Amino acid sequence: MAGIALAWLVRRFGRTGAAAAGLALGVAIAGPSVAWHVHRLHAGEIPRLAQQHAHRAVVVELVRDPTVVGGSSLVLVDATALRVSDRGWEDVDVPVLLLAHGTGWLRLLPGQRVRIDAGFAPPRSGDDVAAVLMVSSPPVLIGHPGWWQRAAGRARVALERSCASLPADPRGLLPSLVDGDTAAVPADLRADMQVSGLSHLEAVSGENLSIVLGVVLSAARTAGLRRRSRVMGAALAVIGFVILARPSPSVLRAAVMSGVALLAMFAGRRTSGRSTLAVAVLILVVANPFLARSVGFALSVMATAGIIVLAPRWTQRLAARLPRPLALAVAVSAAAQLACTPVLLLAFGQLTPYAVPANVLAAPAVVPATILGVLAAVVAPLSAAVAAPLVWLAGVPTALVARVARIAAALPGAGAVVPRGVSVVVAIGIATLLVRLATSPTESSQHAIL
Repeated sequence: MAGIALAWLVRRFGRTGAAAAGLALGVAIAGPSVAWHVHRLHAGEIPRLAQQHAHRAVVVELVRDPTVVGGSSLVLVDATALRVSDRGWEDVDVPVLLLAHGTGWLRLLPGQRVRIDAGFAPPRSGDDVAAVLMVSSPPVLIGHPGWWQRAAGRARVALERSCASLPADPRGLLPSLVDGDTAAVPADLRADMQVSGLSHLEAVSGENLSIVLGVVLSAARTAGLRRRSRVMGAALAVIGFVILARPSPSVLRAAVMSGVALLAMFAGRRTSGRSTLAVAVLILVVANPFLARSVGFALSVMATAGIIVLAPRWTQRLAARLPRPLALAVAVSAAAQLACTPVLLLAFGQLTPYAVPANVLAAPAVVPATILGVLAAVVAPLSAAVAAPLVWLAGVPTALVARVARIAAALPGAGAVVPRGVSVVVAIGIATLLVRLATSPTESSQHAIL
């Protein structure tokens, strides 16, 4: 239906009119969703108890893995409150943030239900939770998370153990590329990757999902599977990767884009990268309006938009002077970096002058590191002996990524900080340039189908 509406708008009003109509349609759809989400966070039993600073027993379900704050014993847990004890047990369904202590939380998986005693407090203004719960009791487990979460948890633990023999940089970076576990990434490497413009490789992102999806589809074609069988296999790969890597904003964006493209492929239709990205963003923002405030989500969307809109024409121009693979690598890195620069300036006030060469050098290593790392994660729970050589092989390109980050971060001017006022002016200027480039006539039609 969205595709039919878009085609009709383009034919009736042209591209500019279609864009304006599409924006108005998006606002009309997203508006009620925003209102409903905000109402959900401020009305009902949980917000009332938070305002009273009450203390109650609560049943919650974990949404993400618990995380430790720095080197302290404080554990943050994103969860959904399901039931609260207040004049009897009352059903609720709102997001909450738990502040807990103790290592007993760290072994819990998303989907695990627990009963706790907690003090309620109001969240900060603008937070996407209905209350902050200060947990005063150990978690009492209720049932088990789904088998898929347990399988993913075993794979993550097995991969971490298999990486124990690697040097420090790949030992921390490989699990983060595969399943988003950044706990073992050295602090100085994390800083170097941000300064060098490689922070998107410090943790799993949409790029890693795209690599896995491309490999699965290529293997399915090589095996001679029919189109619909390829789509079903690819869809299962996307779901499995999202569960393994956890649904970060970048992974969610890539997963929904993949779903839209796979649906079109299943129906035998072609879809453009622009429309696929637009539909994915609309779906995600309607489902969770607070994603619109996520810097990670904004960077993922902007980088993808830059690659879709700018990289093809820049590749054509560079290919006249450079070998095409190198032209493609430079164009993709430059387009993504330019598109992300306004967000980076406004959010962090930081420039990454060596991001393009650093990404060009690191890009060839990301593909083998991701593929071998995912294979190791799948095999490790079954056989540590079989996973060991896969981890060792994956550690080589992963170490190369870390080396590029460290060299780029040590260059003069890396991570230059821009004064706040100047950063706003520069961000506006670059954003204006991006709009100009994006609305200029395209040199070739850009269709994308997975």
